[in-house]
Amino acid sequence: MRLRRLQLFDYRNINRLDVDLPGGLALFIGDNAQGKSNLLEAVYLLATMRGLRAETDAQLIRREALADVLPAARVVGEVETAAGPLKVEVAIVVRPGAQGPVATKTVRVNGAARRLSDAVGRLTAVLFSADDMEMITGSPALRRRYLDMTLMQVDPPYAAARGRYEKVLVQRNHLLKRLREGEARPDELAFWDGELSRDGALIFQRRAAALAEISALAAEAHASLAPGEVLAIEYAPRLEDGGAELAGVGVGELADIFARALERGLQRDTAAGMTRQGPHRDDVIFRLDHLPASGYASRAQGRTIALSLRLAEARYLLGRRGEAPVLLLDDVLSEMDAARRASVLLALRDMDQMLVTGTDWDRFPAEFVSGAALFTVEGGSVCPLVAAPAGPKTAGS
Repeated sequence: MRLRRLQLFDYRNINRLDVDLPGGLALFIGDNAQGKSNLLEAVYLLATMRGLRAETDAQLIRREALADVLPAARVVGEVETAAGPLKVEVAIVVRPGAQGPVATKTVRVNGAARRLSDAVGRLTAVLFSADDMEMITGSPALRRRYLDMTLMQVDPPYAAARGRYEKVLVQRNHLLKRLREGEARPDELAFWDGELSRDGALIFQRRAAALAEISALAAEAHASLAPGEVLAIEYAPRLEDGGAELAGVGVGELADIFARALERGLQRDTAAGMTRQGPHRDDVIFRLDHLPASGYASRAQGRTIALSLRLAEARYLLGRRGEAPVLLLDDVLSEMDAARRASVLLALRDMDQMLVTGTDWDRFPAEFVSGAALFTVEGGSVCPLVAAPAGPKTAGS
């Protein structure tokens, strides 16, 4: 799978962009806040239908374009796949609403309108960014998001169950608050508990199975990036009596376990006015040399763990789709010493297509740059180069 052409219109700080992309490596160099991250995130939007670093979809529209009569942004990707050519187009439009401007997102695949859920994963992509370090030290919600974004690209039943689960959870929590206030009866929960346990069981099972595979792949990737360090990743489901070994448990059995757990926890849930267990409260634990990475890993080690996780994700998606995803690496070498940078670049040499950003040409050795398509990024504009403007350092420098 290769992204051959990318077009952006009024996306973030980019006014107009139309760039042809090669297979293999494309290297984008520019100062901070010029649009490098926006470029990669636009590709990730085409894969996942989700905007990053934005509280609302309206924030994806170029600020100057918000003054237009009908503010809009558009991202278009032309992709070469094993099944034939693919064109994915995402549009974000802002219209007036009763409570203020409302942004809507629409998608077309090969010219035909599609639901967002049907377009997820037509193009598969893996994005590494500096924000990934927050997965190691930040809230569990970030780690759950990682699992969701990975699985939704290759597992439509998971994506459907995840969407239904969130809607049912809202209804159950609303009913729990009414129970606490004496405005509802406990038997009114039966329907919602059944729905929640059914979809929750599938989410538990798919997450456990995926993370078991990704954990092994990440440990292998980390061993090549940081020889001598041992990485382990553990799934921590929020399910009483479920344990962590859920990958081999059938969905039906898991649904029964979850339903019984919801029944036993009813008194606590009612007092809290919320559902206190379920996949919406899962976590993922990272251990480095058998110690919690969140408390013991340095920044460089945390960055290496996050990159190992993304490389494992790429191999997982390859195994599920039979085609390698587009690998998006945003300032991947920052905060790494020369030895760790060399190990990272060596691990990347066999990837099918990579879009890599950086702030300095001399962070990349000559042998890495020699076969790459080179671009500069400045003020939201992307310009191709014939050669790097300065001689890069060698791998050992």
